[in-house]
Amino acid sequence: MADCSWHRVACWLIARGTELRVGPGASDVGALRHLCRYSAVSLVAAAIAGFAAFAADPDQSHLRGRYFLVVWSYEGTARLPQECHTFISVYDGDDLALGRVVPDTISWLPKTGNVRLLGASQGRNFSLAQTLAMACQSGKRTKSMGPYEITPELYRRALARIRFLETGSVKYSASGLSQSAINCVEAAGDLTDTRFHPGPIWGFVGGRAIVRHLRPFFKEGGQVNNEVARLVLAHQCR
Repeated sequence: MADCSWHRVACWLIARGTELRVGPGASDVGALRHLCRYSAVSLVAAAIAGFAAFAADPDQSHLRGRYFLVVWSYEGTARLPQECHTFISVYDGDDLALGRVVPDTISWLPKTGNVRLLGASQGRNFSLAQTLAMACQSGKRTKSMGPYEITPELYRRALARIRFLETGSVKYSASGLSQSAINCVEAAGDLTDTRFHPGPIWGFVGGRAIVRHLRPFFKEGGQVNNEVARLVLAHQCR
């Protein structure tokens, strides 16, 4: 588990030209740009660390044709359901072999980014960078499980879920009680032919439930791939 210093992630996003006007704190982008000037040394160090992972083993061709999954969660201090979130990211080994870290992410939240416990609302599937920026901005504790090597089938199912969420045909509901709406744990975990019934869980517990449910699709005995971890976890908030 890692403590967030959200400005490091957000500064990195600004450097990439990423739009940060999602969720609370959008009006602080100007102040953040000022803060980024003083965070340059930290950002450069983080970038060097990320590139060093590839430099340590320049031949990453053995990752081609393989796929990987990371299960993420964050929680607020009080662990209230509306302060928690569970999401996943999947990685194509062909990209990693070329030094590209471009995760496809299932991070299902209300379009506004603000969770209400009752009712359903229009949903939005956020990117990994956007989700971590929101978590760190609001001081959440983040946790990642994996990366696990997964079967091509599970990777394809995750991409199909992303396409489905982006059609707008399903809404977001924290309770998951509506037939036309799902919550974040269901969106990220219900990817197999075996029905996923997570019940009233959220945050880190939700992440562990997803790992248990998807484990039959893990390779290498479900062991964490430490080599890939050095590549894909370089930009999580710390």
